[in-house]
Amino acid sequence: MPKYTGPKILTAMAVGAILSLGTLPGAAVAAGLPATVQSAASVTSASTLAPANTNSISVAAARSIDRNPNHLDVFVNKSYPLKPAKYAPKTKTVSGTGISLRTEATTAYNKMVKAAKKSGVRVKLISGYRSYNRQAQLFNQYTRLYGKKYAERISAKPGTSEHQTGLAADVGNYNGACALQSCFENTPVGKWMKKNAHKYGFILRYPKGQESITGYAYEPWHFRYVGTSLAKSYKNSGAKTFEHYHGVATTKKSSPKAGKGTAKTTANLNMRSGAGASNRVIFTIPQGKNVKLTGSKKADWYQVTYSSKTGWVSGTYLSNISMPKSETKKKETKKKESKKSSPKTNGSSKKTTANLNMRSGAGASNRVILTIPKGKTVKATGKTKSGWLQVTYKSKTGWVSGTYLSNTSAPKKSKPKTESSPKKKFKTKKTTANLNMRSGNSTKKKVFLTIPKGKTVEITGSKKSGWYPVKYKSKKGWVSATYLK
Repeated sequence: MPKYTGPKILTAMAVGAILSLGTLPGAAVAAGLPATVQSAASVTSASTLAPANTNSISVAAARSIDRNPNHLDVFVNKSYPLKPAKYAPKTKTVSGTGISLRTEATTAYNKMVKAAKKSGVRVKLISGYRSYNRQAQLFNQYTRLYGKKYAERISAKPGTSEHQTGLAADVGNYNGACALQSCFENTPVGKWMKKNAHKYGFILRYPKGQESITGYAYEPWHFRYVGTSLAKSYKNSGAKTFEHYHGVATTKKSSPKAGKGTAKTTANLNMRSGAGASNRVIFTIPQGKNVKLTGSKKADWYQVTYSSKTGWVSGTYLSNISMPKSETKKKETKKKESKKSSPKTNGSSKKTTANLNMRSGAGASNRVILTIPKGKTVKATGKTKSGWLQVTYKSKTGWVSGTYLSNTSAPKKSKPKTESSPKKKFKTKKTTANLNMRSGNSTKKKVFLTIPKGKTVEITGSKKSGWYPVKYKSKKGWVSATYLK
């Protein structure tokens, strides 16, 4: 179980899995799950686990807890650390992956993968054994970024991670669909693993809806090897979690339902300056907190107020959403605004202004299908989502960023006022969010300063590839047109 804060996407622990392989995807960083932290964010605060008592929730007949890390049924979580803390198992690299698991788990995993392949399902190993030192490195990284108190809420301290036993495996689809995301449960591999993993000795360790018991958010990709006998016994027992099975799950009072204009966070959730993962993180709202909805909504993002701060959060990590009564009118206003700013593109031709990646979905975290050369004409299907357009090019259909497209056949009724050069010598616009001024018209360019939301800037030239040259407080640079009005 990786320990990181994402995105549609990645959870906190999901990104940790990627880090354990020595990579740090830019998409995860952009998603802003604390320190790349998306997914996502999202390891929950662990509840205190203690031996069950008469007030504990119902469990299967309580089993004795095995603390010996050399045993397949060793029990480990935030309240039951490994002994010794720096335990290191004998591992074996899983063929073709560069990832290792404990020898018994590797053998069982290979057998399971072969069985899945016969069923037409290809299981991909994403993360396996992680040493005490590697876990310490990750935990220390969070401590430096957020402070020890917050780090302890989103990451496992070294010596308390199942990955250190060499018995935990994070799996995914070979095409990368829903990698380390909750939607993995509905993918071919996710469905097959849920139904068959126990036959090969693996159990789903962090089930849905059991965050307060396990201490971690739902992870449909995280499977723990316990041996076929125990895995089948666990499944047949009907226990909701491994904690229930061992009789150490305690009751936690549920929070009251949110009222009108409120919602509840289901993970540690980033509040941002605008509706989208590319916007600046203002604050991280802890999991399980109630937030107040202002009524503004854009795509799947909600504007909320929490602890005297107001910003935008992803609706993926909200529950009990109850919009204010005025939401209907606000939705109508939003629809009118979107019609003005995003005219219909069905059937229209557009030209790429740079070498442009076509992806399997609307977002930079999705798989690249092909790269469309600069200056090529593509046909828009009419579908748009958060600044991304679905297009067809050379018999391929996928999603591209609208930032790098220009019209060759403009849609009817369009009034491209923002596309033309400023008519006035000193035309001005206002920022709709805290906005970075850069040295050029690209997010890769250096940031000079951040212009606060609501400030007036002077347009000094023509719009280029979705960016404006502007002047603010004697400084000149480029800003994204998306956040100007």
